Amino acid sequence: MLVKATKKDIERHMEFAYSLAMDQTKSGYPLWSDGVSTKEEFAERVWKSYESEDRDILLFVVDGVTEGWIQFFYIAEDRYLQTNGFLINSHTERALTEFLEYAHGRFPGYDLYLGFPKRNTDAISALQKRNCRLIQECYHDIYIFDGADIHTETEGIVRVTESNFSEFRKIHQTDPETYWNSERIFQALDEWLIYLLYRENIAVGYICVKNGDIVSLGYGDNTFDKSAYKSLVTVILRDLQAAGYKKLIFFNDDEESQSAALELGFSCVSEYVLYITSV
Repeated sequence: MLVKATKKDIERHMEFAYSLAMDQTKSGYPLWSDGVSTKEEFAERVWKSYESEDRDILLFVVDGVTEGWIQFFYIAEDRYLQTNGFLINSHTERALTEFLEYAHGRFPGYDLYLGFPKRNTDAISALQKRNCRLIQECYHDIYIFDGADIHTETEGIVRVTESNFSEFRKIHQTDPETYWNSERIFQALDEWLIYLLYRENIAVGYICVKNGDIVSLGYGDNTFDKSAYKSLVTVILRDLQAAGYKKLIFFNDDEESQSAALELGFSCVSEYVLYITSV
């Protein structure tokens, strides 16, 4: 069964939860087994989930034994619900079934997003049995700065502000299920780092970063452009390294962008899948 975690529960099971987080066959996203994320950062994220009004932690208990926990957060005005810690040692299908039932009771009408490493085959099988819909499948790459010498090509690259946001809006490509559409980005623009790439005075590409993560990268004609890709990614690497970040996480959707990322010095730590279901 699922029960709301107390402070004592979290203290008692923190080490166990972290051991599950380090095992891609027993965990969901965010990923902690990337070789850079620390146990201290994991604990900090857990306590944030415990202390925040829009986040929660549920223990998963089977026959009196705690088999893990599920962390989640929600955005009420958008009817948005997402797991941000699905750490289950065994009985994964049962845990998922119980969580979907819990979500249906507490968050009716919300869209629930669940992200997992491909190696968690138990979770993926359970999602498929419940007819959850796969909406994203990609490579999870990481760039570790560690004093790297980053060469940037900045010709034609311009920072996006309120004054030129309309140019970004013209080529920003999203589908109806993408949370961060142009309007939401504009409303929180001070939280974003966005660049446009111009060629012959025409915007041909863009890159969007929030909280040190690349959220999206696209092209005016929706066609992969290796040169544009490398120019946009390297300028972000430059900025984040200067800001003191120790890593950059990037999700690449296809073989062409994955190949370009590896050439830039990224390494692949996992393959990621994202499912959605309405509860």
